[in-house]
Parts: sequence; C-alpha cells; structure tokens
Amino acid sequence: MPDEFSPAEIASFRDVDTGNPEALIAYLDAVTRISADEKRRGFDALGLRAGMSVLDVGCGTGDDVRAIAEIVGLAGSVRGLDSSAAMIEAARSRGVPASAAFVEGRAESMPFESASFDAARAERVFQHLDEPQLAARELRRVLRDGGRAFVLDPDWETVLIAGAERSLTRRIVHALMQRLANPSAGGSTPALLRDAGFRSVTATPVLSAPALARAYDLFLGAAIDYAIAAKTLTAQDAAAWLRALLEAEQRGEFLCAVTAVATLATA
Repeated sequence: MPDEFSPAEIASFRDVDTGNPEALIAYLDAVTRISADEKRRGFDALGLRAGMSVLDVGCGTGDDVRAIAEIVGLAGSVRGLDSSAAMIEAARSRGVPASAAFVEGRAESMPFESASFDAARAERVFQHLDEPQLAARELRRVLRDGGRAFVLDPDWETVLIAGAERSLTRRIVHALMQRLANPSAGGSTPALLRDAGFRSVTATPVLSAPALARAYDLFLGAAIDYAIAAKTLTAQDAAAWLRALLEAEQRGEFLCAVTAVATLATA
C-alpha cells in the first residue's frame, strides 16, 4: 500500500516504552497533520482563553500543549501528562513554552493536586486504558468546580468497510478490537464521566471517512497484522482482501468510516 508512514501497531500505545516509540511518534505526527481542525474544535469546546490552567492527558510529543500555551499565554499554564518516558523526552526536545511543563505519569493516578486545573483534555487516550473509570475520576479530581473536560475517542465497534468480503472484514476488525484495552471507549466514556461526578455531560459523534491508503496507515494495516498473528486470517486472505478494496476504490465503491465520540463534561 502507498503510505505516508509505516503502519504503527496502535495497540502499542498501551505501553509505548516497551515497543517501538519512534514508529508511534511518527504515527502521532501524521494524526496531528490530518486532524488540525478537529483539535481546534476541541479547544473551542473547552472555552480556552488567556490565563487558564489546562491539562493535556496523553500529551504525546506535546504539539497540543504548545498550541494551548499560545492561547493561554504567560498568564496561564499548561501541563502535558504522558505515561511514556520516550514521549515526554520527545516533547521536551521539541520545545517547552515558558508557561508549559511535561510530566511523566499515568491517567489513572495523576501526579497533580486536586482542583488544579480550569480545563482538561484527553484525545484518543481512553481506548488504551485498562481502567478508564479511574482516569475519569482523576479528571474530575484535578479539575476545579465548573471546569471542563473534553474527551475524544473512537468507538471501534462502529467501523464500516465496504468493498471486500464481509466475513474477512469482521475478522480483521475483531482482531484490532481484541488488541485494544478499551475498544468501545467512544461510546462508553460519557457514562464513565457521569459516574465520576461530572455534570452537563454531552456527547457528539465525529465521523471520519478516510481513503484506503490513509485507513491502512491509521489502523487497517495493524488490524491485518493482528488477525494474521491470531491465526484468524492467512496472509493470502489478507492480500485478497486488500486487492478487493483497491479494486473497489478504483470503481468508486470503496467506503471506510469510523465514528469517534467527543464528550464535553463540566465538573
């Protein structure tokens, strides 16, 4: 498949430092390039403005932290939290604004005082958590009363792929879901936030429909590898499935869609 970067094992975000951090960093860079508008809408939903104290959970290489630092200015502050030492090192190497800091730590047990932040965000993080309910409680704990949380995650049960044999498609998508800690994060997060004590919880579906090459890079390539490793798919079946999708795309009949859920909650 033609691609901008090698397909990353997205399930490896569960424990970045034991895998291939360089590949995952490249993956995050690609996602940042294609989701700028989506990220900006998330910033707007939080009502970010000068002087605010903001937390970015699962900050990765820190691109969002640097963007938020420009909004809140020197009167505000931003903290980027990530469980990966490699990600924190990469974030610091790319520049740390005067109002920002990068901290190594887990979403389920954040190293911050209670009521420390006016706003918090977690983008594509909950899908990798074994205990997302703990992260939801921690978000509530570190936010001041009236503060806002923005959580965005895909719900992999919503994957739609048209253009190839459906039984093979189901096996491939199932293999991906089996490797993720919390594959239905998008749909389950609103309830977790309510249970954690948030109020005014609203959930908005966000549909993405990538072309075949981009879908392969973002998740299909990894899903195929997982299915082959699990012996639910042969390499020959995988090649035939991809060939069918390529032919469908050439006919204008390929379709891929995944629904994420953007959840906004008030503490």
